[in-house]
Formats: sequence, C-alpha cells, structure tokens
Amino acid sequence: MCDGGLRGTATHIQSPATGTGESIIVTAAHILFNAKSGKRYASCSYLPRNKRLSAISFKTISEHNFDPRNSNKIAQSENDIVFVALNRVLHQPALLLSESRSIGSEKLSLLGYNSSQNHLTESTDCKQYRSTQFTSEKLLLHDCDARSGASGGPLILRSNNGQPAKLIAVHGGTLLIKTLLIDGTDEVQSHSARRDGAVVDPERWINQARRVDRAVLERLRHFVAYLAKDSQN
Repeated sequence: MCDGGLRGTATHIQSPATGTGESIIVTAAHILFNAKSGKRYASCSYLPRNKRLSAISFKTISEHNFDPRNSNKIAQSENDIVFVALNRVLHQPALLLSESRSIGSEKLSLLGYNSSQNHLTESTDCKQYRSTQFTSEKLLLHDCDARSGASGGPLILRSNNGQPAKLIAVHGGTLLIKTLLIDGTDEVQSHSARRDGAVVDPERWINQARRVDRAVLERLRHFVAYLAKDSQN
C-alpha cells in the first residue's frame, strides 16, 4: 500500500541474515511511483496476507534502475524489480529466490492481489511462452491470469518431488506490442498496458515478469550487506 491505495503485490523472501532483525520483501519497482506524474509515493507499507490492520511500513528501499519516464517499455520492464527492508519482522513463510531458465514438468503459478475479488489469488497451471516479435533474456513471458493489482507478485515454480517452491520471477504487468509500417519497414513499439483480465497473445498482449538471474541475486546480496553495515553505524 502506498499513499493510502493498494498499488500491487509483494513477497516475503529468504535472504542472508542481516543481523538487524529486518525482513525483506521483493516487488515491482513501478508500484512505488505514481503512474501519471512519475513521482515517488510519499509513504508505503506492506500488508501481510493483505490485512490492512497489520500494515508494516517500509524502512529501506534497495537501489534500482527503474525509470518511470523511460519511453522504452521493454528496458523499463527489465529494471522493474526492487527489494525493501521492513520496520518489523515478518512471522510468515518466506520464498527462496532461484534462477530457473527452464520450466520443464514443474508447475508455474502467479500469486497476486486480485482487484475483482479484493483478495490474494493464485493463478495456477500457467505456461511460459515465446514471441516471434519480442525477446528479452531478462524477462519471462507467461499466460497466468494477471488481474489489476498483481504487479510485483511472485511467479512460483513447484516441483513434482516435494522440493520447496521457488520464486523465479516478479510479475511486472502486460506489454502491448504494436507493429507499425515506417518507410516500408516493420518496427516494434512497446507500451505499458493495464487491462484487467486481458487475454494474453504472444505477439500483442504479453504478460511479462522480471526473471531472477545472477544480477538480481547479486543486488540482493549488496542490499543485505548495506543493511548490515548501516546497522553498525
């Protein structure tokens, strides 16, 4: 929740111990900004299990490269991830961030706030897909039912052998890909899209999530180190 409104979804994650008693969540960076003005919201809190009376304020936000005014929406989506340390310890399960380039026989799902039902829901049996027009090593394209409010929600991978579930990507939203004819050449343009319950199309409406990769894991390590150093000062 930011400035009194629900802006998206966030996830409590496992992280190296900071020695400060702080819990860390991960979410999409764009939910920290007003979509129209591009300005940061003044105050944000995390609602465990979407319970407003249990709100925990943000203490420290990690560095990120998200620019709300970037006209290149693909590049913007690739930077749409941020870590946040909270002011209180969370007493709830935490997901492990994990690199995963292949889904295989494992089950993919998206957990996120559902504005239509006003609570958290899980879209199950999702599939990863590819687009002939759109490629990015940093983004995972999927067909989960992503309702308004799901931004920042975890893409969860569950194995069939009882292993713990893994967070492999953070949902960023839907990209609208337009192909225009300019000087006889097809050019692909991207635009942010927020259409509640839009049916995905790998060549037009694309549900995308920022993958967990080495760069993301390294950013988390740097953030944890910063928190530990700051607690000693």
